[in-house]
Amino acid sequence: MDNDFDFENTIQIPNWVGEGLYRCRISYAENIEQVAFFSYQFKHPKTLQIVENDNLKYDYKFEDRSSFQNILSENPDADDIIISQNGLLTDASYANLAFFDGIKWFTPSTYLLKGTKRDLLITNQQLFVDEIRKADLKKFKKIALINAMRDLDLNYDFEIINNKILIK
Repeated sequence: MDNDFDFENTIQIPNWVGEGLYRCRISYAENIEQVAFFSYQFKHPKTLQIVENDNLKYDYKFEDRSSFQNILSENPDADDIIISQNGLLTDASYANLAFFDGIKWFTPSTYLLKGTKRDLLITNQQLFVDEIRKADLKKFKKIALINAMRDLDLNYDFEIINNKILIK
């Protein structure tokens, strides 16, 4: 699809979309195939399982998320997962990661999906890129799961027990 696509004048918001928070999903290949609107509810995970998976690739936002669903089903005691590749943290199943050390926010230099919110926060120097390993987590005070709908202001205190991040 053309990078100069005019979303504002092409996408029609349905009449049933009212007050509240919604997300718009656009499915496309060469052309738009489907536009769908969904009511959006913020997820507030309590446990994040760190899973080493060097083979997972997610360069583009695909509708087929079965690889994430499979990993989630293999970790039923966790609300979500954080993928580690070659010992470096990447992303959660639905968000890029950000960690606060008390002064600055950092995001892993390794990621599965180059998120638009992540890029914006880096460009605005609100988020700084660094290699982050599981062992590095002890120097951080907060975690944020960022995506187009979630910003750094939605963040959590946490502790690490074994391979899990427990949200306080």
